[in-house]
Amino acid sequence: MERISKRKLKGRPRRIDPEIVVGSADAFRGWFRQFWPKIGSRLLAAKSSEAIERAIAEEAPSIRGGLSPHAALILEVVHDRRFPRVRSEAQMEFLADSLGGQGFVTPRRSREICVAERTKVKHVIVRREFYVECSCGYKGPALDGACRDCGTGELSWELKVNDIEGG
Repeated sequence: MERISKRKLKGRPRRIDPEIVVGSADAFRGWFRQFWPKIGSRLLAAKSSEAIERAIAEEAPSIRGGLSPHAALILEVVHDRRFPRVRSEAQMEFLADSLGGQGFVTPRRSREICVAERTKVKHVIVRREFYVECSCGYKGPALDGACRDCGTGELSWELKVNDIEGG
């Protein structure tokens, strides 16, 4: 039987995938947008994690499984001195981004990860080219999957059969 040590691990903490943090934060944002009118004031007024769990269970039972495990973390974030006090949209975003790390990183680090990931420029392929040999005589790179000379994108019978057979 393996013993679990209660000692704190030395060294750098494990790295958490930033995409998971942002994805979780986005899920929390969606939940808060939907349920904030019901649970927002109760979360802000809560003095204990039990009060937060009770508010979630009574007002938003459908997301109870996703939020209740983080009740202590929610309480910590709501009582953070940087927590927005007036605008509910800012409160929802601050809380969601803080919970994105799900306790694996501090709420502040979770917010930093969310900001860094959302400001990254994501590059995408806007055009793919392939080499084609066409019955019109053209041999070379295709334009949008078709022949550059005649514009056909129709596959020959042999290529269709090979695609179907997996060859």
